[in-house]
Amino acid sequence: MRKGEADAATIHIIHNKFVSFSAEFFRLEVTSDRIIFAVTQRQFYEPLRDLALGTFRILRHTPLFSIGLNMDFHFKVESEDAGHLIGDRLAPKEPWEGLLEKPGLSSLSLRGNRPDSYEGAVIVKIEPSAQVKPGGVLVSINDHYTLLERREGKPITGADGILKILEGSWTDSQKRSEIIANRIVEKD
Repeated sequence: MRKGEADAATIHIIHNKFVSFSAEFFRLEVTSDRIIFAVTQRQFYEPLRDLALGTFRILRHTPLFSIGLNMDFHFKVESEDAGHLIGDRLAPKEPWEGLLEKPGLSSLSLRGNRPDSYEGAVIVKIEPSAQVKPGGVLVSINDHYTLLERREGKPITGADGILKILEGSWTDSQKRSEIIANRIVEKD
């Protein structure tokens, strides 16, 4: 972060168990067992990755066990009915007949195996968007990596493992997330 950005940062909270602040293009939260780097605009994905890489190069001996590359996609659909059709396709109403009155998708979460040599999972969550109304759809993807390579069965521990994933899997993770999100909202 440049000096001007640091001076303009907004500190939300600093406590011995939690730190939260935001700057021009990112938000950072740190607890004793988690660090979150977040942006809301696509043009800041690469600077966010660079910030994370720089952070973990400095904190190289930090014990780290997993990383989630998370992306949220808010889709505007033609109408609220079009949003309901997506929900109906993913979670049909028929199994709920006689059990619920007017069932509708509130939230759906699916988990799949990783498509590469890492341990972990790809977790997809679909729900109505709170940001895009009426009828918006939110697709959240957690591309979760556990710091163990299946192929070789050896751990890539700590910051070295995180750096390897950020350097080698960042672009693939983004592409995979975009494909999943777009496929979910596509019309048949």
